[in-house]
Amino acid sequence: MAHRTHRHRPEGPCHFSLMSLAAGRRLLLVAAPLVGLWLATSWAAGWWS
Repeated sequence: MAHRTHRHRPEGPCHFSLMSLAAGRRLLLVAAPLVGLWLATSWAAGWWS
């Protein structure tokens, strides 16, 4: 798999940043754990019965 070229600050090492991702991917990365937590909580609380 080829490494994608990207820009980073010259004074520091390359680091992961949410702001470097597209808006849709940022939203998915933030929303997915919240949805998972909500589903686990609702299942544990017995809301699905």
